[in-house]
Formats: sequence, C-alpha cells, structure tokens
Amino acid sequence: MTKTEKKRDKQLRDLLTEICDDHCKAIAGFCWLTHKIDWKSPQKSFTLTFVFTTDDELEAYLASDTRALVEDELVKALKVIGLSPINKTKQLVYDSEQQCQIHHRGNWAKRLK
Repeated sequence: MTKTEKKRDKQLRDLLTEICDDHCKAIAGFCWLTHKIDWKSPQKSFTLTFVFTTDDELEAYLASDTRALVEDELVKALKVIGLSPINKTKQLVYDSEQQCQIHHRGNWAKRLK
C-alpha cells in the first residue's frame, strides 16, 4: 500500500468509526461495520457491511426510515473524502451475527471473503 493509500485508508477508517459510534447506540441491534476496498479502483471495489445482532433487528432496520437517513449521511461523508458508492444496493451490505453463526460458525473473516 502506498503512502497516499495508507493516508486515504486512515481517513476512511476514522470516518467509519465516527459513523459507527454515532449510530451504535441509536439503532436497535446495530453492532459494528466493516469495509473492503482496493485503492487501485476504490469506486468499484468499495463495500461497507453493516452488522446487526439478530435477523429480526436487521429486518426492522431495513424497513425503517432510519436506513435512508443513515445511508444519505454516509454517502455525503464519503464524498467529502473523495469516495462515493456507485451502486448503494451492491456496495452497502447488511448482515447479522446470527447469520454468520449459522453459516460460518461465527468466523467473520471467512464470511466476508
């Protein structure tokens, strides 16, 4: 990773940490988020995974008005650092601890591949 890519990655991690901290307490069941990115092609490779505790909590969030608000806030914040999702439905992913436990025995590294 180049020095510039490391700097951009730190900006992205700081931004995502701030968003996560802002919303963890406000959204029922929201646990954490993670991202994947290839800095050689950031717009196309960027994915952000929001993780909830249970499927029920995830479904409630997906059906809520809060989802659109959080996604809009996220897209605006990403634009500030020069990154914006091309396709929100493919690049903003939702998952649950419950599904990871069922399908990957709680192994997130395997699940996120």
